Amino acid sequence: MLLGAFLSAGADRELVNAAVRAVDPSLSVTAEQTSRHQIAATKASVRVDGELHPENSAPSSPVEGTEGAGSQAADHGHGHGHGHDGEGGHAHAGDAEHRDDGETGRGHEAGHGHGHGHGHGGHRGHGPTRSWRDVRELIEAAGLSEAVRERALDTFARLARAEAAAHGVEPDAVHFHEVGALDAIADIVGVAAASVSLELDRIVVSTISLGGGRQVRGQHGGIPVPGPAVLHLLSEADAPVVGGTAPYEMTTPTGAALLASLADEFGLMPPMRIQQTGVGAGGRDPIEVPNIVRVVIGESVEQPGTEVVYETNVDDLDPRIWPQVLARLMEAGAADAWLTPILMKKGRPAHTLSVLVSRPNAEVVRAVILAETSAIGLREFDIRKHAADREFASVDVDGQRIHVKIARYGGQVVNVQPEYDDVVAAASVLKRPVKNVLAKAIAAGHDLWS
Repeated sequence: MLLGAFLSAGADRELVNAAVRAVDPSLSVTAEQTSRHQIAATKASVRVDGELHPENSAPSSPVEGTEGAGSQAADHGHGHGHGHDGEGGHAHAGDAEHRDDGETGRGHEAGHGHGHGHGHGGHRGHGPTRSWRDVRELIEAAGLSEAVRERALDTFARLARAEAAAHGVEPDAVHFHEVGALDAIADIVGVAAASVSLELDRIVVSTISLGGGRQVRGQHGGIPVPGPAVLHLLSEADAPVVGGTAPYEMTTPTGAALLASLADEFGLMPPMRIQQTGVGAGGRDPIEVPNIVRVVIGESVEQPGTEVVYETNVDDLDPRIWPQVLARLMEAGAADAWLTPILMKKGRPAHTLSVLVSRPNAEVVRAVILAETSAIGLREFDIRKHAADREFASVDVDGQRIHVKIARYGGQVVNVQPEYDDVVAAASVLKRPVKNVLAKAIAAGHDLWS
């Protein structure tokens, strides 16, 4: 489903096919136009030796020249010991209860998508069993680009860790049943290739619906919904989840692993100008929700005046270090940085460090805070900043040049203030008190108010 959405959104079909064939020459991919709940969507399927796998069969009409891979790439497929393949999705933008959004971006571009897997039957059958080491060697030996190989291996590594935790074994001891089959490997490699071909700089995934209801039937018997591997995968990724209202599995381990691997972050759709959308369909057509996944690609839009404030409470830093910390933050691009004395629990005196910074400099500033202080966590607040227009002039105080900042709001001068560092430097040269030179600089700038 996710691969169908990526192809619909403009992913390179030839690159996807080449990547899938690199895993095994018997593999090929197709894509068909279909609909779910009257919403047009692309159904991507994997073929082995030219034959459509039964799992991928669904009523649809072919779209000539469209190719894809990954019958359940978004939220489906399963790993070791779980022989089920819950397909399904939901892309209703207005229904927050069933939202599983994959947001993507290119350069200053961002995107958003929705998808949920529905269903708990649909065995792939008990195809070949491959260990995590076998799968790793197969992908490493394939003629894939480094970016595609890394994403595919990362997805499988996440699956291996999750299944190992669920069964109490080491990751290398995990044997994939359904996911180990060639067509399922092609699903994951196809999604990796499609996402790489779109050259996305930022992928955001929103709250993931897990589903509930009766147990699914796996290779080793009943499995609770949500499955233990799904919970481990999304816990490891720190992904936000919700049970959802559909009475069946809405996210499987393969889907959870793909979302966790693709996501640069989790959250709501960021501000953007939409450039392209894609909708991928699952094989089933349940009545509860549209069985689709949606990807929206666009150019990110920074809201005018929007900046971020980082805060952290620190009670164990030598206070002599704070001036250097504030100086380093300003050097790193902070617009402002300040300390507020506070009293913490157990009566401990402390400081709240607050830093105002624009988005482009936010990551560097975060790194400085964590490196230069004893803080191990930060609070983040988006704020809207309103700033007066400003310009610079200079005044002369007994032969010393002092810069003056002039602030205008609504076309009117609202402030004229000498630069303090210039005042201090001039006072040192003139051998006069700073307050004397400051007063003269203010007086010299009187005419600048007009």
